[in-house]
Amino acid sequence: MTSGNFLEAQATEILKVFQSSLVTQDFEKWLTLFSEDAVIEFPYAPAGYTQRLVGIEEIRNYIYELFKLMSILSFSSPDLFVSKDKMVAEYTCDAVMTGTEKPYQQSYISVIHIKDGKITLFKDYWNPTVLLEAAQG
Repeated sequence: MTSGNFLEAQATEILKVFQSSLVTQDFEKWLTLFSEDAVIEFPYAPAGYTQRLVGIEEIRNYIYELFKLMSILSFSSPDLFVSKDKMVAEYTCDAVMTGTEKPYQQSYISVIHIKDGKITLFKDYWNPTVLLEAAQG
């Protein structure tokens, strides 16, 4: 196995655990993917919505609060582009907003930095209009 295949296999496994842990709401397993000082950024988040999380505790608090508002049903298989310390994943998500029961169908492009097998930076690019429409009652 070449190092490129290893990197792709590692990236595929990280995203598999990332997605499956969110669908099953196993947040503690999901959190094991992140380094203690990891950062999550949402560059397209509208005003009033979380735009940046720093450290595992902020990430933990955020994910538990987020899943009071939505339930993820499934993710598509990601298209991956992998380099030595970074991956870019394109995928979709089907969810339902718990407050409105409206569907939430989102397309994502995520830029994920990895160091020592852990996510250190997760930039999540998504369409805020989809969220705003699904969240409105």
